[in-house]
Amino acid sequence: MKTKNGLLFSAILACIAAAGLATPTHAQSDSQKSATPVKYRKTTRQQTPAPKTHKVWTEDDLATVRTPADSYAEKETAQAQAATAATQQQQIDAAKQTSGTPAKPPKTPPLAHANSVDDADKKIAWEERDIQAQEEFIDRTQRELDQAPSDQREHLQKVIEENQKILADTRKELAGLQAQRKQLEKPTPRP
Repeated sequence: MKTKNGLLFSAILACIAAAGLATPTHAQSDSQKSATPVKYRKTTRQQTPAPKTHKVWTEDDLATVRTPADSYAEKETAQAQAATAATQQQQIDAAKQTSGTPAKPPKTPPLAHANSVDDADKKIAWEERDIQAQEEFIDRTQRELDQAPSDQREHLQKVIEENQKILADTRKELAGLQAQRKQLEKPTPRP
């Protein structure tokens, strides 16, 4: 029993000694903290970053985002629109000069050019579907115009007029494709 008590006593002393060694270290580090200036001490507390503010984009900011490719594309679009407007103005001027005779539209090749009869058939079918879709859009917009408030009527009327012009151009293109198809059906003379 004496050996058991002695063994237990030794274990308790070992625990106390281990605890005693740990305590002076903390005391020493506390004394070191008071000896070092505050600006050199490491802080264990993490600083929270400031919350990000939500950026609101303005038109001024968008100019800085534009690339040279954007500027180039915009310039090309403006040139194409100017060329189209000039061509339309020439056609109007030519029609006014020959007001005594019926105005015959200038013969312009269609935008779609067929290389074979099959190709022409595919393009004709495409144009017919396009015409049908444009007519449906114009009808739908016309119904909206009939029910629209007065402040929206002018805008819808302009949309209808623009789409009617596009529809007329598409019909001309279809007629050109049908003429091309007839030309492609003719047998070529052999020398």
